[in-house]
Amino acid sequence: MLKSRYNQKIIFKFAEIKLIMKSNVLNLLKVSTLLIAVVFSLSCRRNKTPDNYFKIGDSTYEIKSGSIINNGEVEGGFNVDLRLYDESGKNFINFTFISKEAERIASSTYRNPDGSWVLGHNSNGTYSSMAKVNSGVVKIDRSSDGYTIDIKCTDQYSTEIRGYFKGDLSKKDNDNLVRAVPKYVLPDEIYDEVTQHFPVYSGVTPPNMQGEYVSSPHILIYESYAENPDSVQVYSDRYMGFIYTNKQMNFYGKQYDVVKGDYEEVVQYGVKITGSNDLFTCYYVVDGYVQGYYAQQSFIFSGKKTDAGLEDFHTAVVLLENSGNPNMYAKNSYRVLKDEDGLAENNLWLSGRNSSKPTHSQNESLFDIWMK
Repeated sequence: MLKSRYNQKIIFKFAEIKLIMKSNVLNLLKVSTLLIAVVFSLSCRRNKTPDNYFKIGDSTYEIKSGSIINNGEVEGGFNVDLRLYDESGKNFINFTFISKEAERIASSTYRNPDGSWVLGHNSNGTYSSMAKVNSGVVKIDRSSDGYTIDIKCTDQYSTEIRGYFKGDLSKKDNDNLVRAVPKYVLPDEIYDEVTQHFPVYSGVTPPNMQGEYVSSPHILIYESYAENPDSVQVYSDRYMGFIYTNKQMNFYGKQYDVVKGDYEEVVQYGVKITGSNDLFTCYYVVDGYVQGYYAQQSFIFSGKKTDAGLEDFHTAVVLLENSGNPNMYAKNSYRVLKDEDGLAENNLWLSGRNSSKPTHSQNESLFDIWMK
């Protein structure tokens, strides 16, 4: 009897040990499964291709920034580089295009592009390795969100080059000089008509525009789409500044908006200039979307640089594109403004020395002037 009870205790104890062991095994399996899942997740994350990247063979580089670099005017337009950098800035892929615009690249499929990749680039111009990219396709789509770029190419060593980028590209201008105002800024269709009201100069020896000026009184002298196009309207004083930085000429503008009760300010980098001696014409182009329609306009300035300021100063604004927006005036509509007394005088407004508000109103913003 005692032996039977003893045997039962042993059996119960053994069963209890088996349950404990089984529980430990299950817990161990759970822990192992969790560790495997974590390792797998980390591995997948580590091997995942970045959203923006370029790939040289089996090596992938995450794109952290991109830029359009204007190298100067050439036959057919401007020589521009599209350059995409990794985080270090020392590894990049570069493609060169001939673009009609110095600061933009048109949407298109570019076959057998002129390109290269560079690794380990240093400020002194040396690098660890590089190769020419001379076959394949670079597809570029420009929209209101920036650029979408898809790269499927091969380099000189038959290495596959792949890449994808979506986002904004910064602009760098290595040359602000042009021989003449290009057609995409002032179209041939309206050139003769515009130049009846607005002087246009050309040449490769323009004056140094560095300075701060004010056009006052600033008046509208011609509006192509108006019922009375040459009816003069007085606008608020137009403050302007042309500042050179690293071979690039930048434009700063300020004008008082009586409706908003405040100044509207404009900053535009990479302004182009042409002219000879003291005569100049400079310009920049802006684009955007109005009611879902793509739109583009050019701002052109002309005059004569003197010690006192900008003599015979004129401004022309041209609507280059409206994409058929029924609520905008016709493509190639334009308006011309000038300094009424013939001199946009020197004025240190950028230095904060003139804070008084103009006495006349201003009724325009980026594309509002073109709305019917």
